[in-house]
Amino acid sequence: MTMFPKMTYRQIAAQYVDSRRTLATPISTKRALQALKSAMPDCALSDQELVTLVAELAVERGRSIDFDIRVERGSGK
Repeated sequence: MTMFPKMTYRQIAAQYVDSRRTLATPISTKRALQALKSAMPDCALSDQELVTLVAELAVERGRSIDFDIRVERGSGK
């Protein structure tokens, strides 16, 4: 059971990106992945899909991204 049964993965990831208020600091993909997996332990998305989602949302919001984790295709699930 997820903590956010009525929210989509995209909404939860967007909430994470929006919570990083310091615009000068890039959004860490490593920290984002850890936070999202903690909030959604039964997430059906792979690690790569979550990192991609966070990156897309960050770019949409004009944020910089620190790709500080290497995620292999097919990892996570």
